Parts: sequence; structure tokens; C-alpha cells
Amino acid sequence: MTLKDLKCPRCGGAMDAGLVVDRGHYSLPEVAKWVEGSPERSLWTGLKIKGRESYPVLSYRCEGCGFLEFYARTATKAE
Repeated sequence: MTLKDLKCPRCGGAMDAGLVVDRGHYSLPEVAKWVEGSPERSLWTGLKIKGRESYPVLSYRCEGCGFLEFYARTATKAE
């Protein structure tokens, strides 16, 4: 299935590819990531995620109703 074939599950409208921006170190923009496991607090980094599998979050927005759909497909190791 290509982006051209992707239709909104709510209204059937066309979907636009995009991304969800996350503010990281020094508020620099990064792509949001899905990280495996339950959240664990860290005093120094906010959350303990080192060594966990993570996936960049891909996002699609409906041109008609604004519905957002998210996917996380390609795994990386969180640092």
C-alpha cells in the first residue's frame, strides 16, 4: 500500500504524511519515538530508555477531518 492509497478510516479522505516533533536536548526538534516497556523515571535523563528497542513515529493526517494515525515500523536501540 502506498501513501496515495491510504484513506482516512473515519471519513475516507486523503492522508498526508508528516511527523510529530519532540523537543529533546537543548529543545532541539527530533522525531518522536515509541520505546518498548513501561516508563521508569530517571533522576538524570527523565526516563530510563537506554538499550530498549525504539521506533521513530510516522504520522498521517486526514485532509478532511484532521484524524491522525501513527505507525512505528523500523526498530533502533535507544541511547
